[in-house]
Amino acid sequence: MRNLLIGLGLLTALGGVARADDFDARRAKDVAAVVTSNGASGDLKVGDNGKTTLSAQAGRIYFDVDFDDCDTAKALCNTVTFTGWWDTTKLTTDQLNRWNRWTLFCPAYLDTKGTPAMWYGLAVSQSTGKDDVSNAVDRWMGCLTDFDDFVASPEDFLKRNDTSGTAPAAQPATTPPAAPPASHPPPDHPA
Repeated sequence: MRNLLIGLGLLTALGGVARADDFDARRAKDVAAVVTSNGASGDLKVGDNGKTTLSAQAGRIYFDVDFDDCDTAKALCNTVTFTGWWDTTKLTTDQLNRWNRWTLFCPAYLDTKGTPAMWYGLAVSQSTGKDDVSNAVDRWMGCLTDFDDFVASPEDFLKRNDTSGTAPAAQPATTPPAAPPASHPPPDHPA
């Protein structure tokens, strides 16, 4: 009888560990729920290739969340990549290099059209907790805000955020736009 009670206790304890309705960071819908509960709006979309993407917006900034390294059913994915684009060709490679030296998590580059793009990658597994994903989303939202400020006025941003006591050497800068350029939804933008 004692063994039966111990066995039932173990089954009850283990049954609560891996229920199908628990959060799983490899499922796009679970990650999307965290993103949309942390200040963004968005919709999951499945492309012609079966790949799921969250097209999202935080304030006036648009971004995508892509799910890669998936199983054959494309239901469980091991990589989550956040990407955002901005409508301006006023940034220089030097300015973006200086951004990349400043940032730890969200590097940026100029795409083939000369517009800036930024990304943040997150490796996930069945062990990745909801709080871990929430912390990553918070980090991404901070990156969006910082990069948007940087795009609006790169030299001012770099001076305000310099930690060495002197701002990184500036190359001859172009005049920043009068109003900060808005991020735009990337209809068919290659990442």
